[in-house]
Amino acid sequence: IVTHSKLPTPIPDTKSLPIDTLAITPYKIIAIPGGISGVIIVDAAVTTDENSREKGGENIIYYGVPGSGKSHTIETEHPKHDYIFEKLVFHPDYSYSDFVGQIMPALKDDGAVSYDFKPGPFTKILEKAYKNPTQKYLLVIDEINRGNAPAIFGEIFQLLDRDKDGNSVYVINNENIAKIVYGKNNTDKPIKIPSNLWIIATMNTSDQNVFTLDTAFQRRFTMRLIENSFKNAAKEFKELPILDTTITWEKFCTTINSVITESGDNTSSMEDKRLGVYFLTENELKNKELFAYKVLKYLWDDVFKFDKGAFNSNFKTLEAIIVHFINDENSGDLQFDIFNDEIRAELAKNTK
Repeated sequence: IVTHSKLPTPIPDTKSLPIDTLAITPYKIIAIPGGISGVIIVDAAVTTDENSREKGGENIIYYGVPGSGKSHTIETEHPKHDYIFEKLVFHPDYSYSDFVGQIMPALKDDGAVSYDFKPGPFTKILEKAYKNPTQKYLLVIDEINRGNAPAIFGEIFQLLDRDKDGNSVYVINNENIAKIVYGKNNTDKPIKIPSNLWIIATMNTSDQNVFTLDTAFQRRFTMRLIENSFKNAAKEFKELPILDTTITWEKFCTTINSVITESGDNTSSMEDKRLGVYFLTENELKNKELFAYKVLKYLWDDVFKFDKGAFNSNFKTLEAIIVHFINDENSGDLQFDIFNDEIRAELAKNTK
């Protein structure tokens, strides 16, 4: 008697099996006494060799100022040749249905409509990790605090506690997820995060006011500050002059960041609004318009939003500052006349 279209190859000889033989992975075999034998495929469930499963999976949040190198740190510490990546971005409209999955209508070939569970990125990578125990998987969540993370995770929150090997300490029951991960005949099997699945997120500290991650949620992640420092940046990058000036990117960054941190209550953001080491690309450091539209706008609109004292008082608007900066008649260090005397004097120190 065959109840599943996929037969084991070759079909086992059940005459030689003891009566109580009930499981030969991944099929259950029934031996019938009296010389009559048959194969009943009662459960074609996915089975894995747990002894071979990679260990060490964990939950990590890398946080720091924009451009401090959070994504670079992930790629360095978790190289793509060692992990299979799934990457997504949280945002205010991102939901549990987007992350885990949802019931969606589907039109069949015969014109009938069925309602099936469409898995989201979490369920998809969970399935892959479960079925491929010797492979490491990495779910990367960019901007985790730009979405309502506790609501997006829902009951998955329970799975974030891990044991020493990286497996979920607790399990949940979810028939829709179980059907995808374990097969349609095992929807009652508990869900857990396996030890070969890492969940890593990034968070800009300047965006903490978007959605606050509560203590209970943060406790289930290892929190790692990515220092905003040029010490690990490539020499050719940090010593790259801005445009045709004598001022390097490192000099400009450290000078402006010093003003930000020393301004105290006069800035709306203090240290969280500092310029990150990788706030700009090399190409943006060589292009007047790109530099002005990104850096000067950020400083005017965001960092010094309520106190324009860092700028030359002759400039009353952002437009006036940008027009002056990108004017071809202004070249070299004169382009930084847009800042006050103190900042210009600091930028001029130790220039080449």
